[in-house]
Amino acid sequence: MAVCVAVIAKENYPLYIRSAPTENELKFHYMVHTSLDVVDEKISAMGKALVDQRELYLGLLYPTEDYKLTFWARH
Repeated sequence: MAVCVAVIAKENYPLYIRSAPTENELKFHYMVHTSLDVVDEKISAMGKALVDQRELYLGLLYPTEDYKLTFWARH
C-alpha cells in the first residue's frame, strides 16, 4: 500500500507530495527530499541508457526501518 506519492521535476525538486496518514506528512516530505540525492546519483550513473528509455523502474533506492521508497523515472 502506498502511503506517500511524490512527483519530481526534471530539475530534481518535488512538484507534488501527497501522503496518508497526514499526521506523518512532515516525515514523508523529509524522506522524499532526502531520497532525491539517491535518485540523482542513480540517474547520473545510467547516463545515455536512460535517454533511450521512455520509462525506467529505478527500484528500491531508499529503504528505512518503516518504509520502502521505490522510484520510477520518466523522460
